[in-house]
Amino acid sequence: MSKAYVDTTVLANALLKRRSPAGLEAEAALKRYSVTQLPEYAIKEFKKGPLSVFVWVHNKLVSTRSVADTVAAIQRVSPTPQRYRVSTALEALSGAMRATGAQTPNELLEKYGEAAKSDRVNCDEYRLALKPLIYRAWTRHRRVTSAVVQPLSCYTMAKPFEDRGLLRLEPKKCQPEHECCLAASMRADPAALKALKTTVDKQAPKAENTRRSGALASLLANRPMTEKMCDDLGDAVLAFFAPSDSVILTSNTRDFGPLAGALGKSVERP
Repeated sequence: MSKAYVDTTVLANALLKRRSPAGLEAEAALKRYSVTQLPEYAIKEFKKGPLSVFVWVHNKLVSTRSVADTVAAIQRVSPTPQRYRVSTALEALSGAMRATGAQTPNELLEKYGEAAKSDRVNCDEYRLALKPLIYRAWTRHRRVTSAVVQPLSCYTMAKPFEDRGLLRLEPKKCQPEHECCLAASMRADPAALKALKTTVDKQAPKAENTRRSGALASLLANRPMTEKMCDDLGDAVLAFFAPSDSVILTSNTRDFGPLAGALGKSVERP
């Protein structure tokens, strides 16, 4: 029996890029396995990451009432520490464009009138395309795999909601009583934590790896596992909890490969 443990990248592609090559690739890959498992940690990352960026773009379209100003807002993010969000934001706009491309100029003229400006019209159309895409992604997120596993007792799976025209995803943060609900299980296998840390410390000295190494060190030192530590661990959490009899299905094999290999597990791309 073939089993896949699905990571955040594949989930995001399947839900948010359904008409794109990446989305079609993800959907085809999920059908290759007889069992597909989606950990709730990947859902949390999806909501806090890609889905929140799509919501941000929708809300920029609402507040600026301009595609040009929304693109400028995306561009202003590029020199900041959140520059990784730029590509996802552009994918959101691209998806909205694909969804609205079937309308003819006459249909738009009839809908908006002769006085409508193209920037304003396109802004409205893209906003209206993104909103159902976001809601549909959340509605479908537990249906793309055959099972959702490893529930997070300290995280609320709340659906998106609208507030005065803007979309909200709150809460996006965990609400642990004392520490992260994953802490005890991870501390119970110090050998795995040490193997992960050794591997992370050998990887490129980028900020993500520095944070991940620090979180692993804190776990090994029996410090309370905060939400920040949980976020900093990232892919290491999924590599740790992936069943040994499954492959980790991910579009990010560059980062996942060494982490999985450190624990004797394997990865596959869609």
